[in-house]
Order: sequence, then structure tokens, then C-alpha cells
Amino acid sequence: MEISAQPLDWTSVDSDNLSKFLDTDTGKRLVPKLAGATPGLFDGGDTNKILIRSGELRGCRIILQEILDLAHPPPPSEQSTNNYPPPEDDRFWDGKKLNDPNPTIL
Repeated sequence: MEISAQPLDWTSVDSDNLSKFLDTDTGKRLVPKLAGATPGLFDGGDTNKILIRSGELRGCRIILQEILDLAHPPPPSEQSTNNYPPPEDDRFWDGKKLNDPNPTIL
């Protein structure tokens, strides 16, 4: 394993390789094995210990979810550059027409 101080890019090739590994017999046992190693929650007792154990469990859950997300990344969301219609186009707005090319005199 190579250790680098620079951030590592995760590419679609990496996602495909991880996905293929998780589809192998060993890969199919990896996530359940890791999930089985998560700490159990306390049903009562010292509040501080319960909070610590809850944080440990949440951390394990985040790691498992990250492994699955790396193997099967969600499709990129299509974000609109503008969520609102143009303010000068009266067709999209209720109320008095302010930009009417043929205004009537009141």
C-alpha cells in the first residue's frame, strides 16, 4: 500500500474495481463482517459511556456507507443554474403586468 500526503482522487475506475471486488465471494462477506464488528449499544448506565458508544456506532455506520458509496456512486445531480423564471417575463408571475409592451392608461 502506498501512503501519500496528498489527497487521493477517486475515479470511476476505482469505483468499478471496488464494485467488482464487492461482487466476489470475499467482497460479499466484507460488509457484513465489518457490520458485525460494530460496537453494541448500551441499554442503560452511565450517560457518558452511552454517548461515546453511540458515537462509535455512528462512525462505523458512516464508514460502511462510504465503502458502498465509493463502489456505487450516485449519479451526478443535474443542478439548474437558475431556479426562478426571469423577473422581467410577466407570463411567469401573478399580479399586475409590469412589463406589458402595450400598456393601457388607467
